[in-house]
Amino acid sequence: MNINKDTIQYINFFEKLTKAKVKNCFANNILTFVVNFGEMGKAIGKKGVNVKKIANLTKKKIKIVEFNPNPSIFIKNMIYPLKASEIKQDNTTIEIQADTKTKGLLIGRNQKNLKDLKEIFNHYFKDIQIKI
Repeated sequence: MNINKDTIQYINFFEKLTKAKVKNCFANNILTFVVNFGEMGKAIGKKGVNVKKIANLTKKKIKIVEFNPNPSIFIKNMIYPLKASEIKQDNTTIEIQADTKTKGLLIGRNQKNLKDLKEIFNHYFKDIQIKI
């Protein structure tokens, strides 16, 4: 994960507009903001007004994820709006169980979505691997 000038600008812009504290920003094909626990409502705004405003001004798709120190809950927040039938966790792995369509969406073409998911998740939980 590289923090560059653009990433810092996105974080500053997001915090100024939403008044929510950002833990990190990941700029892949989607701008993903990880906000502190309990700040999701503030970040989204009434009827999603903040998300729409940021998406219009940056010309990028926006995803906001609420951080949680529990890896299972954090992964659930990350894959939302997709639903896993079960998320199993042990000391070194998290296994996401879902139907075939959901698995396909989680993995994405050429595993793009899975790579992005792992990059963000491993930034906070380095010792835990994700299995789908």
